Amino acid sequence: MKRSIVITALTITLLSGMTAGCGGGASPDAEGKTAKDIDFNAPLEFTLTSSGATSPENFHLAVTQFLQKKFPNWKFNYIQRTQGTTAQELVTAGTAIDVVLEAHTGIIDGVINPGIQYDITDLIKKNNIDLNRFEPVTIDAMKTMANGQIWGLPVSMMSVVTFYNKDIFDKFGVPYPKDGMTWDEMTELSKKLSKEVDGTQYLGLVGNTGHMLLMNNFSLPYVDAQTSKSTFHNEKWKTIMETVFKGEAQDSGFKKYLTDNKNKMPGKDEFIKKKNLAMYVYFSELATDPNMQGMNFDMVSAPTYKELPNVGFQPIPTYAILASTSKHKEESMEIIKYLASDEYQMARAKLGFITPLKSEEVRKSMGADYSKKLNWNAVFYKPFAPIPVKGAYENIGEKPLVSLVPDYVLGNKDVNTVMREAEETANKAIDSARK
Repeated sequence: MKRSIVITALTITLLSGMTAGCGGGASPDAEGKTAKDIDFNAPLEFTLTSSGATSPENFHLAVTQFLQKKFPNWKFNYIQRTQGTTAQELVTAGTAIDVVLEAHTGIIDGVINPGIQYDITDLIKKNNIDLNRFEPVTIDAMKTMANGQIWGLPVSMMSVVTFYNKDIFDKFGVPYPKDGMTWDEMTELSKKLSKEVDGTQYLGLVGNTGHMLLMNNFSLPYVDAQTSKSTFHNEKWKTIMETVFKGEAQDSGFKKYLTDNKNKMPGKDEFIKKKNLAMYVYFSELATDPNMQGMNFDMVSAPTYKELPNVGFQPIPTYAILASTSKHKEESMEIIKYLASDEYQMARAKLGFITPLKSEEVRKSMGADYSKKLNWNAVFYKPFAPIPVKGAYENIGEKPLVSLVPDYVLGNKDVNTVMREAEETANKAIDSARK
C-alpha cells in the first residue's frame, strides 16, 4: 500500500519565479535519516496543493513535472485549493501536510496560524546544506519571521523591473531608459512621453501601486509587528508617496486619463493591451506573459530613491517549508533540497523566473529558453532591500493607503491628509480584527 505525503504549494505565480497542535516548532531527532538512508524506490505517493487558484496544468508545468523526473518512483497528485481546502481547513480535517510552498507574505496564514511550523536547522546541518548559496535577504527574512529558527528554504523569488515599450520611445524620438536610474531621472524621462496624439493619451511612467508600497526600498512594513499599529506616521512613507507618484501628480494628461478611467490607476492593461504606457514597473515575470510576445519591449532596473541610490526593492521569496504534521520529514526534506537545487533553479531560470540562489551561472541563464533576448540582468542590478518583520495584521494595512493614491495623484488630498487618513483607517481595521 502506498504511503501518502502531502505538499502544500503556493500559486503558480509565486512559484515562477511557485492538526494545529502537532509539535509546532520542534526540531528533528538527532538520529533522523539523511539521503543515503532513504529508499527512493519506495512507492511513495505525494499529494500537492496550492494556496491559490492554480490550475492542475500550470502546477504541473511549474512543479510536478520536475519532481516526477527527479523521483520517478514517487507519484504526485495535485489538489487545487479553494474554499474548504485552505491550510487551516486541511489541518483541521486531519490532513498530514508535509511541505508548504509559501510566499513570505503568506507565511502567517499558511503556516503560523495553522500551527504547522517546524525548525529544520538540524536537518540543514545533517544534509550539509550551505545557506550561503542563497540571496542573504531571503534567509534573513525567514529567520526574522521564525524568531531565529528556519522553517524552510527559499525556492523562488519575485522582484520588480522597469518594462518599456520601444515603439513609444521610437515614436517620440526619446532615448531608451538605462539601468541604475533614480525615480527623479525616470520621472523626467517620462515627461517627454506623456502626451496626447491623434486622440490617444500616452502615459510616461507607472509603477504598480501595491508593489511599489509593499516592496518599498525603505523596508517599511504597513503594520508594526510589535505594536500592531500602522506605520504610516513614519516620514519615509511621505517620501515614498512624493517620489513614486510625483510625475503622475504633476501631469495634467495623466490626471485626465485617471479621471476618465474612474480613478483606476493605469497599469498592465495600458502597457500590454492598449499600448499607451511607455514604462511600467512590475514583476519581472511579466516578460513571460504570452500577451507580451508580439510587443517590442525590453526592461531595465527598477528606479531607486535618491536617498537610497544603491538599494533596490524588496523581493518576495517563496519558501519550501517543512510542516510539523509530516510523518516523513526526512523524505520531505529531499523534496525541499531538490526545489532549492542548482538543477531545478537552472531549469526555472532559463524560463525567465528569478532564482533565490547567488550562483552566477544560474543567474546568467535567466531567459535562455525564452524567445526574446532581454536585459535579464536588470533583476539583480541593485542589491535587494531587507524584508521587514511581518506581523499578524500586515495585510490589513495595505488597502487603506492604496485606495487613497488616486486622491493624492488628482490633488484631492495632500500627502499629510492621505497618510493621516490611511493610518486611522488601518488602525481601526486592526482593532476590529483583534476583537
